[in-house]
Amino acid sequence: MKPTDWLNILKESQPWIILLCISDAFFIFLAWVAYPETFRLLVGIMITFSFTVIVLGMILAWKRQEKQDRAFYDFFREPSQEHESELIKSIGKLHKEKVNYLGNTLRRLNDQLDKAKLQTIDYEEFIESWVHEIKAPISLVTLILENRKEEMSELVYQRIEHARINISDNVEQILFYARLQADHVDYRLERISLSNCCEEALFELQALLDEKEVSIVSQMKDVPIVSDKKALQFIFTQIFVNAIKYSNEEIDRFIWLKTGFDSIMKRHYLRISDNGIGVLKSDLPFIFDKGFTGDNPSKKQSTGIGLYLVKKLCDELQIEIEVESEYGDGFSIQLQFPLVEVQ
Repeated sequence: MKPTDWLNILKESQPWIILLCISDAFFIFLAWVAYPETFRLLVGIMITFSFTVIVLGMILAWKRQEKQDRAFYDFFREPSQEHESELIKSIGKLHKEKVNYLGNTLRRLNDQLDKAKLQTIDYEEFIESWVHEIKAPISLVTLILENRKEEMSELVYQRIEHARINISDNVEQILFYARLQADHVDYRLERISLSNCCEEALFELQALLDEKEVSIVSQMKDVPIVSDKKALQFIFTQIFVNAIKYSNEEIDRFIWLKTGFDSIMKRHYLRISDNGIGVLKSDLPFIFDKGFTGDNPSKKQSTGIGLYLVKKLCDELQIEIEVESEYGDGFSIQLQFPLVEVQ
């Protein structure tokens, strides 16, 4: 038993100890008056007896407290009728009504929690099945756009392709959001070419780049890293989509890509910069918060989910993120990848 437990029991027993001391003081006075010749002997016996009673009382209180603690923990872990009866037995029937009320409330809340868990599982299964179902019409639209492009005007093609990219992006956001809510996420870690991964993400967004007249300036070298390719392409896509969406239409627009090695952090990095509208300095610390869209009026249609998922995935994959921005003067994000030795 910890010393703090004894102190707590002593504090709880303080009123009875004080009453016992007052009673002893009164009887010591009577012994002094009635038996002055044996006064010292009687006082010694009385003090010894009182001290023994106090020690025994504290030991009994400690054992009772242990029993009550076990009953409490068992009851709160599983508020069954059996544990409720054990708790009432340990603390006394004086508290029976309160324990019954608490037990009924906990059982009702547990039932509601189990029901909510089942509903959540059903909802997640529905979302995942819907995501896989929606991919079929998206693939069909992609096929039509690839094979019937010459039959459409350039404007119609760009608008439909823009809509397809937005739908695909939203579907991927839903899929990764649901994936990150799971208790355990399996990542397929493999050696990846950073430049190839970026090029694949940009290829999927080529129509959007053409529509917005955003050019790519690449200073990338073939940096080998170890990561999850699918998750990494999703991260790049979200960053590129934001750079395109918030580009500055009054100037020549570009996205600048650069790779390198940070000798201080001992990490390879990829820096993605644009000359778009940028982010307000007051908003910059919060851009990775879930649902945050900031005060920029051009971001009213933003959901605030894309960069939130980027940060979550980067945390899972141990990728460090640094951001810089001046409002009206572009936005830069730097991803730093851990060095992993592959046998």
